Amino acid sequence: MSPRLIEALRQVPAQLGAYYHDLQSGRTWSWNGEDDFPAASVIKVPILLAVLRQAQLGLLQLDQLQTVEFKHHVGGAGVIFELHDGVKLQIQDLCRLMIVVSDNIASNLLLDIAGMDTVRAFMASAGMSSTLLGRRFMENPRPGRDNRTTALDMGRCLEALVRGELLDKNHTNQALSILRRQQFREKIPLMLPTELSVAHKTGELEGVRHDVALVEIPDRPYVLSLLTRKGPVSWEVDKALAQLSLEVYRWHLEH
Repeated sequence: MSPRLIEALRQVPAQLGAYYHDLQSGRTWSWNGEDDFPAASVIKVPILLAVLRQAQLGLLQLDQLQTVEFKHHVGGAGVIFELHDGVKLQIQDLCRLMIVVSDNIASNLLLDIAGMDTVRAFMASAGMSSTLLGRRFMENPRPGRDNRTTALDMGRCLEALVRGELLDKNHTNQALSILRRQQFREKIPLMLPTELSVAHKTGELEGVRHDVALVEIPDRPYVLSLLTRKGPVSWEVDKALAQLSLEVYRWHLEH
């Protein structure tokens, strides 16, 4: 790593875990990449992939309808709680809402549809050995019942997805298409060229600001996973992560 990149890593005003992988050359570096972090909403990426795996296997249909009732409502991010009681949504719509606006109701419904144990088994098969799915979204964490992950696990999950190791071509393309439509773009994509495609997922809790991404430079894509905890003001951490992302992009093109 260059001195400029190391300085950008050190300038993040929070405890940082970072992981980078050049999908063309195989070059990799890690900065506290194996440190344990609250997963927040980045754990919705393997949930999405587990649901798509079940669709690939014919165990569910993405166009099948799910009735959403007021009893399913939880707080936090999302839009479903603004809709009427009994609204019917396709599973593929729940997938989009879970990723694009990080809808917690959609996420919990997909956990019910796929099954917590099925998602855990999928994460294990994807090599996410340090990731724990211990609770539904908006449930209070308890010892042994929390959602935890590492920058390394999240990065390797995206690598395996892009290499076609987790899903067939059709469902891989569906996953990436959904991830490209992420609406929260204040971290990894913010300072990158506007024409550059970034397939990513953010996650936020108090003191926690995450973003995990596939940066789709033509012929030179790379994976970047940034996790933080114990940050002060959220916008300051977001800005530092955006600046770090830009420095990684510049370094990637120069080397």
